[in-house]
Amino acid sequence: MFRLLAWLPLLAACSGSESVQEQVDDPRVGDVYVVQFQPQGSPAPRYYFYHLFRVAPDSVYLHPARQDSPSPDADLRQLAFEPTPKTIVYTRAELRELLQLQPGDVTKSQLIQVRRP
Repeated sequence: MFRLLAWLPLLAACSGSESVQEQVDDPRVGDVYVVQFQPQGSPAPRYYFYHLFRVAPDSVYLHPARQDSPSPDADLRQLAFEPTPKTIVYTRAELRELLQLQPGDVTKSQLIQVRRP
């Protein structure tokens, strides 16, 4: 019995984590989407961030960060998510497509993480 109780915290932690696919399928205001891309001529990937500020039944509205980062773990307070004329709208289907590399995309952009508050 004691051995089973020792595993409970680990099992609870594992069951509470959502996959990126599940988070994309259930978008929430405040989510930050982390997109990995490969700048042309650079050997190292970079990361760009998009703040989800509105969820509609068939789409989501995002504000891009003003700068990219060399790390997906960048401090979000440093990235300056401010409303700009560059607001991006994605349908739910388009959002799911970001999880896959797209043929012909020379920057190899792909949504790799959702940082949820």
